[in-house]
Amino acid sequence: MAWRGRAWRASSAAFTRCTRSASSWSDVVTTAKKVMAGDGAEASMTRDPLEVVGQDLSSLRHNIATLLGSGHPSLDRIAKYYFAAEGKHVRPMIVLLMCKATNGLSATWHTQRTAAVGEHVDIPMTRASVLNDANPSAVHPHAPVAAAPRTTPYVPTLQSTILPTQRRLAEITEMIHVASLLHDDVIDESPLRRGAPSAPSSFGNKLSILGGDFLLGRASIALARLRDPEVTELMSTVIANLVEGEVMQLKSMASDQVPVTDVQSARPSAEVMERFWHAYDQAPPGRDDAPSAALFAFYLQKTYLKTASLMAKSARSATVLGGCGTWSNQFASMTADERASAAAVCDAAYTFGRNVGISFQLVDDLLDFHATTEAFGKPSGGADLKLGLATAPVLYAWQQYPDSNLGALVQRRFAQPGDVEQALALVHKSDGLQRTAALARYHADTAQQALLALPPSDARAALEKLNHQIITRAR
Repeated sequence: MAWRGRAWRASSAAFTRCTRSASSWSDVVTTAKKVMAGDGAEASMTRDPLEVVGQDLSSLRHNIATLLGSGHPSLDRIAKYYFAAEGKHVRPMIVLLMCKATNGLSATWHTQRTAAVGEHVDIPMTRASVLNDANPSAVHPHAPVAAAPRTTPYVPTLQSTILPTQRRLAEITEMIHVASLLHDDVIDESPLRRGAPSAPSSFGNKLSILGGDFLLGRASIALARLRDPEVTELMSTVIANLVEGEVMQLKSMASDQVPVTDVQSARPSAEVMERFWHAYDQAPPGRDDAPSAALFAFYLQKTYLKTASLMAKSARSATVLGGCGTWSNQFASMTADERASAAAVCDAAYTFGRNVGISFQLVDDLLDFHATTEAFGKPSGGADLKLGLATAPVLYAWQQYPDSNLGALVQRRFAQPGDVEQALALVHKSDGLQRTAALARYHADTAQQALLALPPSDARAALEKLNHQIITRAR
C-alpha cells in the first residue's frame, strides 16, 4: 500500500473541514467516500469482504443453528429467530478477515495450526451423563436440558487458512451479538428488527429474554471448548461489558455526576476530547447550561461497552487463536523479538476492532436522524430521543446552543409532548450531525492506521473496504 499516516491525517483534516459546512447526511457520506477512496490506484486495491470470506460466512448460519438445537420447540424457535433474517454479519466478518490477515505471522503458527486441526471444538470436556443429565421424573415430553449437537468437523483446505477454532469463534461472536439484540429489543420495546417484527413482538418479553440467555449459554459452551484461557477471558468480559453498557444507557445522561465505569480502554483520549469537544468554542468551557466533557466521555464509554467491545475483543481473540496470544506455553518459548511481533499483531487487531465499533455506533446514531424506518430496518427518525437517549448529535447541538432549552429536554429525557420534535429541530439546525460524522471519521482513520501494522494482503484490503462500508453506509 502506498498511503501512510501523513496522507490519512491530511484526508481526515479535509473531511472535518468539509463536514462543518455539509448540509445533509448525504453530503457527509459523499465526502467520506471521496476521502476513503483516495486516488484511483489505492481504491483499486481494495477487496470486497464477501469475495474473501463469502464462502466462510455462507456456512455460518447453518453451523449456529446446529449449535442451538434444543429439545424445547419454543426455545428452539426464539433462539433461531433472528438468524432466519439475513443480517450484515459485520462482527463474524471482522473475525474471519482478521484471521486471514494475521494467520502465519506468529512464530508458533505451525504448532497452533496442527493443534487446531480436528474436531476438538465439538468434543465435551465433561462426560455427557453430567452435562446432559435430565430429571427422570419430568412429565414434559422433551428433555429439560438438550445436548449441544456435534457439528461436521472443519477440515482446512488449501483455499483456506482459517482454523476450526477461529471459525467457531466467528460463530460465538455472532451468537453473543444476537443474544444482545434479543435483550435490547425487550429493554427498548422495539417493534422491528431487520425490517421484520422483533422477537418481543412475536414471542413476548419473557421468551425473548430466555432466548437470549440460552444463546449466551450455548456460546459459553462453545467458548469453553476452544480450550484457550486467554480467548475465554476476552470473550467472557464482552458479555459483562454488554451488561455494563446497557446499565449505563439506562442511567440518565443528563447529570454530570453519572459515574463513569473505570474501563481504561474506553476512555476518550485527550486528542479526541480536544479535537471534537473543546475545539468548537460556541459554548465556553465550564458553563453550567452546556454539556460537560465528562458527559461526552460517559457517552463514548457506553458506546465502547455496548458496541465496540465485542468487535475489539473478538478481533483480538482471532489473532490469539492464530498463535499470537500472550498467555500460551508457546509464547514463552519465543524470542523477545517474536513476542513483541506477536503482541503487536494482537494490539493492531484490538485497535482496529475498537475503533471500527465506535465509528459503527456513531454512524448508527447519525442514521437515527436521517434514515427511514423502512430503510434502516428498525425504528429511526428520532427513535433514540423517544427512548430518552442523548447521543452525540444531541450533545453537540446542546453545546452549540447552550441558551436553548435542549439541556432541559435532555434532563427530562424528552418525556413531555413536543420534546422530541424540538430536539430534532435543534439537532438539524446545529452542526451536530457533521461533527458526529467527523468523530466517526476520526475513529475510522484510527482503525485504518492500525491495519498498517499488518502485511498487505487480500484480507487486509477487505478489512479496509469494510471500514469504508461502515463509515459510508445508509442503513
